[in-house]
Amino acid sequence: MLYPPPRRQSHYWSTCRIITQELYLRNLVSPAGEDIAITNGNVTLHYTKYGRGPLLIFVHGFPDHADTWATFQVPFFARTHTVLTPYLRGYPPSSVPADVSAYSSANFVSDLLAILDHEKAEKASIVGHDVGGGVVQYFALAHPERVEALVLVNTVVLPNFVRLIEFDPDQEYRAKYTIALEAYHAGDPVPQQVFDILASIRNETYRAEVTKYIEKGPIDGMLHFYNDNYPEPPYGKNISTAGMVEKVPTLIVWGTDDQYFSPKNYDGLAGWFEKGVRLVTVPGASHWSFRDQPEKFNVEVDGFLRTVGELRG
Repeated sequence: MLYPPPRRQSHYWSTCRIITQELYLRNLVSPAGEDIAITNGNVTLHYTKYGRGPLLIFVHGFPDHADTWATFQVPFFARTHTVLTPYLRGYPPSSVPADVSAYSSANFVSDLLAILDHEKAEKASIVGHDVGGGVVQYFALAHPERVEALVLVNTVVLPNFVRLIEFDPDQEYRAKYTIALEAYHAGDPVPQQVFDILASIRNETYRAEVTKYIEKGPIDGMLHFYNDNYPEPPYGKNISTAGMVEKVPTLIVWGTDDQYFSPKNYDGLAGWFEKGVRLVTVPGASHWSFRDQPEKFNVEVDGFLRTVGELRG
């Protein structure tokens, strides 16, 4: 099943196309948030809670942090949803465990589950960018009954990616920056590749903010994710994709100027999404498509969530 565009899309676009990002920002009023800390085993997780309504969780990527959603997405979606923006483990102020094994996909899944349980939420819609996109896919695979809808933003599609990184020269070239991240050990200088990624953030103010956050560190936990989860050379391994079919309605948002993930990630999607998938491209947007073109991103996600809600009745 392929999800159609939301019925209200043409009306939205007639408005959005004439609104500059500056004017769009003026119409967004950021609500006050509640900072919450919970424990999951020996890890403390921090997140901020906004608004009221169905639960909607935004999960950041790397190099980034939870406030990446605060400028554009929180003020838009907190009008209709309870919005949570967690800091992943390894990202201060959440705990930064020293052991690389603490950064397994199972532990990230457990963290999201702990947040839902703390909120006493039966289900949530979950948005993930970059690393966060991988985390939310693993969560939806493990706990589809807890996911209302899934939104993936400039991230890998797991079953496609695990094959591309092993056998596709283009994806291997795009991922070459990760080799230095995987080789990182606690206490090493921050790899230059991290600053190269930061340089691709188009907004100067936000680029400076995230750079300061990364330099303050510690960066150990952020890179331990790559140590524990990311494929590394030598490539050419046959990795099983068994059990990687998502069983929740899914929207994929793809900024076409992404330097890091091949567009081949989005080939043959229907076979990997049992409850339907919709792919939206954002021409000219970078890896941070939700920041580059927030009007389009917000409208597409809002329309998708409304469609899922209508179909579920």
